[in-house]
Amino acid sequence: MEELIIDAHILNVFTGDNARGNPAAVVKLTSWLPEHELQTISRNLGQPITSFIVYIEHSYEIRWFADYVEINLCGHGSLAAAAAIFEMDPDHDPDIQFVSRHGVISVKKCTYGYTMTMPSWQSEHNPELKKYSKLLGLEAIDVFSTRDLVLVLDSEEQVRDFEPDFDVIKSISEYHAVIITAQKGAGGYVLRYFAPSIGINEDIATGSAQCSLVPYWSNKLSVKELEVRQLSIQGGFFHVSQSQSDSIELTVNVLLTQVVNFIDELKNE
Repeated sequence: MEELIIDAHILNVFTGDNARGNPAAVVKLTSWLPEHELQTISRNLGQPITSFIVYIEHSYEIRWFADYVEINLCGHGSLAAAAAIFEMDPDHDPDIQFVSRHGVISVKKCTYGYTMTMPSWQSEHNPELKKYSKLLGLEAIDVFSTRDLVLVLDSEEQVRDFEPDFDVIKSISEYHAVIITAQKGAGGYVLRYFAPSIGINEDIATGSAQCSLVPYWSNKLSVKELEVRQLSIQGGFFHVSQSQSDSIELTVNVLLTQVVNFIDELKNE
């Protein structure tokens, strides 16, 4: 039995404007461990997401784990990883590149927080998607899909008051998650994000959801910059923009809450 001493940084991402943000753990490794060990460490840390990073030449490889599964893209986990790097090395270059199996994510440290560039996902509108509105007990005014299923509601109140049936949402297995959203004012929108299939019934604040929503609302409202509030209990707050036709930018706050030191026992297999 081998012992591995681990330092895990715990941070809250998407804080501000009375939003407490979404916690994530970050573990920096010198080399990759087997997947089952990463999963065990993530479960032991007990955070919604654990980001594992390994330094490679001029950038970092990154992987994200929820309690019981590895996920394919996590915005708040990426921002937490960047903030943890600056906590460990305050003189680090302000531009950080994360290389994942699903593309490159760029994060830049600014005087007012962190800016992250993520892909912009174009929506697919199919009349068949309207069946999901009825299935979820909603009266959606628009339904579209990306990696996720997105239902557009008529008001912020309808988004806030929605009572999800997680068994029904989990049965929608064709999509990574279900998002409900509505316009907020002339230049913003609200959302809630449900992903029970990966062990997250309702996410607190979701960076990757903006890959689906920024292109839609930017086009709908004819604006490039938007303010976003995620209506979870803890809440999340974002400044977002459609920076390029194929990318978006999120500008957010990240707060370090604690550094956890523990010994993980690794089985030699």
